[in-house]
Amino acid sequence: MIAAAAIASAAISLAAPAPATLDGDLDAAAAYWHQNAPARCSTETATYAKLPGLVLGQTTIPDPAAESGPCEMIIERGLSNRLRCLTVVHEYGHWLGLHHSKDRLSPMYPIIGDGAIVPECEQA
Repeated sequence: MIAAAAIASAAISLAAPAPATLDGDLDAAAAYWHQNAPARCSTETATYAKLPGLVLGQTTIPDPAAESGPCEMIIERGLSNRLRCLTVVHEYGHWLGLHHSKDRLSPMYPIIGDGAIVPECEQA
C-alpha cells in the first residue's frame, strides 16, 4: 500500500509526460524492475477504485505457502499520469515480493514525496 504526502514532485514539469494509461504504467513498472511478470502471479489484474483516506494503491499477492496465485492491484481513481505511474511501480514492487524501503528516493518508500524519481514514469 502507498499513501500520499504533499507531492511537490507531481507538479514538476518535465520534458516527456508519464504514460497515459494503466497498461502503460504496468509496462513502465516492468521496465523499471527489469521483470515482465511476477513469478508467483498466475494472473495479473489492475483496476481503478476509490480507496480510503490517503491510500493511492494496494495489492494482493499469493499466500507465501502457495506456489502461485492471482495478483491484483487497485489504483486510486483520478490521479495525475505521473502519480498514477509512481503508484503502479510501487505496487508492482510488492507483486515482486519487495517490502517498503526507508530510503525516501526509492519507489518502495511507503509515502510518495518530492524525491521519488522513476525515469520510466517520465517517458511517453
